[in-house]
Amino acid sequence: MHFFRLAQLQKLVLDPKPCLGTLGVSLAVLNLSLAWIHTRNADLVAIMALCWIIPAYSLWTRRQSLAIRHEPYSTVAGCLFLAWALYKGWVMVDYDPFLRIQPFLFCLGLGLIAFSAKYLQAYGKELGVMLVLALPEGIWAQWTDQLINISDVAAQSTTALLWYTGFEVKRQGVFVLLPAGGIEVYRGCSGLKAMLELFRLALIFLVMVPTTLLEKLLVPVVAISLAYGVNVIRLGVMTVLAASDYQDAFHYWHEGEGSNVFPVIAMLLFAGFCMFLLHRKEYPQPISHAQVESVDRPPWVIVASVLIGVIVVASGAAWKTLNREGQAFAFPRQVPLPSAQLVQSTSLPGQRRNAYSEILTQHQYQYQARGHRVQIQMSYVTGTMGDLGIFLANYPLNGQRLKTQPNLQIRQQGANFYALYTHRNQAYLSACFDPGGLSTVEEGQFIQNWNSHLYLLGRDYIDDRCLWTHMSIPLNQQSSQQAFSILEENWVSWQKWWHNRVPRLGTQ
Repeated sequence: MHFFRLAQLQKLVLDPKPCLGTLGVSLAVLNLSLAWIHTRNADLVAIMALCWIIPAYSLWTRRQSLAIRHEPYSTVAGCLFLAWALYKGWVMVDYDPFLRIQPFLFCLGLGLIAFSAKYLQAYGKELGVMLVLALPEGIWAQWTDQLINISDVAAQSTTALLWYTGFEVKRQGVFVLLPAGGIEVYRGCSGLKAMLELFRLALIFLVMVPTTLLEKLLVPVVAISLAYGVNVIRLGVMTVLAASDYQDAFHYWHEGEGSNVFPVIAMLLFAGFCMFLLHRKEYPQPISHAQVESVDRPPWVIVASVLIGVIVVASGAAWKTLNREGQAFAFPRQVPLPSAQLVQSTSLPGQRRNAYSEILTQHQYQYQARGHRVQIQMSYVTGTMGDLGIFLANYPLNGQRLKTQPNLQIRQQGANFYALYTHRNQAYLSACFDPGGLSTVEEGQFIQNWNSHLYLLGRDYIDDRCLWTHMSIPLNQQSSQQAFSILEENWVSWQKWWHNRVPRLGTQ
């Protein structure tokens, strides 16, 4: 009996398939861990996990008929792809679009080692799924913005939906208005992200499932239509809630946990449509699952080396994350201003607006400039898109909530934007330092700055953090233009100092 168990163990150890399977699972876990560490975005990690599960399940169902074919040149090429992907994971310090490309390189390298280049085409579907994952959502969004104003189209559809259902509704640009209130359809509420994600799933379905020409055209159209239609219904509901007394319900469905329900509904409807297509197809009987002997097995040193590389990269990423998150971001006590003198520096507590947006920490500086007191309030905010109007609607300004939106004068210096306005005998200059160190005051500027940071295939994840700056000075007997001049003079130095000091993603 002991000899029999030993023989079984020896056979398992010598069989390359469990080893390669373990290696594949390790690479998948590493990629998903890096994605979570550098984005903290559950939607992105879920999509990436799905793209790992689909090829894994496909290979598992064919495991008995898989033949391992080791070939030296293919093995060398596969090792180079794996080494490059592991190296990029090791040196990654922040979100990088390479995270979406890494799974394709992992699978390509592993496929070359296991099956050789000559027989790699038999596993083209699995590689195709990873290639779809690598497609840059950010560039898709930019192309869509150039072709059509999706926010305006969504506002038109929402207005039509409410009008046909009996509401007294009107539209002004991207504003959908009922008599008692309404909403503004920002780019983030237009449903573009949901449409692009369902379009990606549609491409994965077409890669994995044999379809006719009509179905190849129909599946993406249905995916985009479902995402768009469900979002229009969501906007209609938001408009009704915004015009009612149920403001808590509005915030729950707009920014809270309820905001995730509508994308899930669209995804379930698309999954049902895909299942309908699958049930209509007739597949041939599966071939015999007789064991196919492997022609050769990859050297143990290769499998062991890659596993060691995975462990090293994962340990390094975890150590960097723990080291970074162990130190919360703190504003400096002093920030130099050449034309002003620091009088007071005070730390302020953070504020939590809802499940989506939060001020993690704040700091207030007071300077003396030209005989005037200049106050600067800095707020490190998550869940913001660099839009001043949204910030003022959610958070108080110098301890006071604005009942009405001020008249903003938006000005530009190079690639940086800021807003000038007055409120209660105070002149203000406000701007958001985005993750790239540029200043914005509108959502469109924020997204444009983020999309402009292209690397290889472009960024597709939006880092929605800001260092909000609010500079203010009492008007007293001076005109608003004189006050704005003092603020702008100090803003130039302030903007240069903070340009390269925005905290990295993950800093609390």
